[in-house]
Parts: sequence; structure tokens; C-alpha cells
Amino acid sequence: MKVESFFYLGVTAFFVVIGTIYWFTSYEDAGTTMLAAASLLGLLAGGYLLLQARRFPPRPEDRSDATLAEGAGPVDQFPASTIWPFVFAFGAAVFATGFVFGIWVILGGAIVLVFGVIGMIRQSRDAGGFADRRRGSPSLRGRPEGDDTSPTE
Repeated sequence: MKVESFFYLGVTAFFVVIGTIYWFTSYEDAGTTMLAAASLLGLLAGGYLLLQARRFPPRPEDRSDATLAEGAGPVDQFPASTIWPFVFAFGAAVFATGFVFGIWVILGGAIVLVFGVIGMIRQSRDAGGFADRRRGSPSLRGRPEGDDTSPTE
């Protein structure tokens, strides 16, 4: 995780330098504030990843003497294809647009946003997902422990 943390801390350093130059050359408050916020976001992500890297042993990606075979194996379970992220994003966009156009647009966006959140939560709790049910394949919950669920066999 050190590689990722150094990447985000580099983003932080970039925005600090650009924000400082921008502040002294433009005398504009809004842009300077946004650049400062961007540097704080990079600091938040980079600091978190750096603290997590201290808590766990180094991964093969973080060691210079690691081989390719050390990083092999099943990575993780990936989500099934679903419509819920689109519903969530659409609801968030309509909700944010409502701050310009009025309360009724905010309410409509909030309703769609809540449906998207509920759908994503229900989808994440069902390991098989909608796409697996549609194809008729068994859910991952029904498999005994130790079964290999990797796509390559």
C-alpha cells in the first residue's frame, strides 16, 4: 500500500505547489480554496493508506525482491453486472441539480438516490447477484468452504 500512499501524497504535493502559485498570482479566493481542498483530499487518502501500510505486512507489490508467483492466486470477488450504480449516480445528479431548480427536483432526486442506495446494499449482500440468477447459476452462498471461485480453472 505504500506505492498507492506515495501516489496520493504526490497528488497532495502537486496541489499544494499549484495552489500556492495560484494564490500569489491570481488573488482569487474560490480557486485557491478548491485547490486547497483538493490537496486535503489527497492528504486524506494518502495518509490513510500510509497508516494502513504500517499495520499490515508488505504486499508483493511493495517489495522490490518479490516475484510474479507471489502475487498469483484469486484476487477477490467482483460484483456482478447491475443497474444500481447507474440509478445511484442518476439520483445523485438529479438531487444536486435540484439545488439550482427547486425543492421538487431535490425530492425526486432523493427518492431515486435512496432506491439506488437500497438496491446497491441488497446487491452487495447477495453474493450471486442478479446476473447469476438470470443465468440460473447457483449462488456463491451455497458453495462449501474451500471451493475455488476463481474464473480460471
